[in-house]
Amino acid sequence: MRLIQISDTHVSANHRFFAENLEATTRWLRSQQAPVFVHTGDLGMDAAGQEVDLHASRDWLAGLGAPTLCVPGNHDVGDRSEINPRQPVNDERLRLWRDAIGPDRWVVDREGWRLIGLNAMLLGTGHQEEDIQYAWFDEALATELPVAIFLHKPLFIDAPDEAPRGYWPVAPQPRQRLFASMRRARVKLVASGHLHMHRQQTVDGISYVWCPASSFVCGESQEELGGERRLGAVVHDFGADTVSSRFVRPEGLDDLLIEPFARVLFPR
Repeated sequence: MRLIQISDTHVSANHRFFAENLEATTRWLRSQQAPVFVHTGDLGMDAAGQEVDLHASRDWLAGLGAPTLCVPGNHDVGDRSEINPRQPVNDERLRLWRDAIGPDRWVVDREGWRLIGLNAMLLGTGHQEEDIQYAWFDEALATELPVAIFLHKPLFIDAPDEAPRGYWPVAPQPRQRLFASMRRARVKLVASGHLHMHRQQTVDGISYVWCPASSFVCGESQEELGGERRLGAVVHDFGADTVSSRFVRPEGLDDLLIEPFARVLFPR
């Protein structure tokens, strides 16, 4: 089985700063004739603040030529209130995502694998659905199949037991809660987005893959996190019990920086 993962497309209804990169990604995806794609969040540029970006994202997905399994990012449904007090995860943002895009978490069994899409943006929020999702995750992991997990934020940057790293990964407490569940299952892959970087590493037998963005890279506004700042996608090839992942760069991408456009796109 082969799956194509994309992330951080940041589809915008009103701005075309990164439109050529989106168009290059779209052409490449259409050429792949894949049965399904996986999108690991930040589908829209500011869908958590402007419903029009969520609708533009929905329309873009409809033109890809294959169904896409999506999980939301912080720019889609918000974040923890201490990270972004202007756009916390709440019932309304979750409802808008579900109405326009579909479920914010999902389980799909394909060709001998269990694929799990997790809403990382609930983790650490204290929202009533956070505990519901933990219970759901435990049930989803109750399988003899090998498991691949897809979510927006990576579980960690450098090490599973690292201290808080703020905006970038899942916070330590929910991370350890997820790890406790994962130890009871045959998890082989955890694939994420969010960092606009590509990196792959194996820790305790699990492959952790950062899918790069399709829109822009971060320059001086982002600390050094150990990944490569380049646009692209990831192709995952699943065997009977193993998975290999490789970076792919669609033709026509340009590693544009966010900094010249940030104040226009995300005014504060």
